[in-house]
Amino acid sequence: MHIPVTERGYAHPELLADTNWLVRRLSDPTVRIVDARSGKDYAAGHIPGAVNINGFSLGTIGPDFAMGFAERVGALGIDESTPVVVYDGGGPSQLAGMIAWALRYYGHSDVRYLDGGMAKWATEALPISVDAVTHEARTFNGLLVEALFCSLDEAKAGAADGSVLFWDVRSEGEFDGSAAGWNPPPRLGHMPGAILLDYVELFDADDGTIKPAAELTTLLSGKGITPESTVATY
Repeated sequence: MHIPVTERGYAHPELLADTNWLVRRLSDPTVRIVDARSGKDYAAGHIPGAVNINGFSLGTIGPDFAMGFAERVGALGIDESTPVVVYDGGGPSQLAGMIAWALRYYGHSDVRYLDGGMAKWATEALPISVDAVTHEARTFNGLLVEALFCSLDEAKAGAADGSVLFWDVRSEGEFDGSAAGWNPPPRLGHMPGAILLDYVELFDADDGTIKPAAELTTLLSGKGITPESTVATY
């Protein structure tokens, strides 16, 4: 049985959106829906009103790329006051998370991740469109939220003095160097002292939604990842 986002015990449920939440806002002209999948997937069918930014097309994210990112999202009709909902294919996918994190890092405070993504949306037989969407461009200022970014220098310092817990979110094969047959091949091995917890374990295997807070707490605390820790993920 699906548990609504607001009933899962999250400290910040406003970071997620249920499909029901989004359905009620499809006709709201102030909300921007961002499809983080490939252009091909977007063209084949997307949530009505969604614009498209492929999460894998962002390139390098950091202080030096604020202007380029700001121009890109501004062209989609997004500024810091625009409520944004980001989605991808659903389940253990990186794409929506990349876009949502980048928006927050570059200063947007009203960003939600669509729980279950396109897979859940389609399973519930909700509306789908093939029409490309454009909006009048807006000015996105791109003010950095520095606490959300760990630079290489900060990572080196944290590794040297033990003040940062590094959470490796990749697969076990990437972590221990046993992964093979990938094209292109991944960077194998891990940072000394890093903790492995594959990000796919954060999602429910049945419907691709994010697990309730109690389950996540058990997973994280079992790996030594606690609210008191300073955590950097990679």
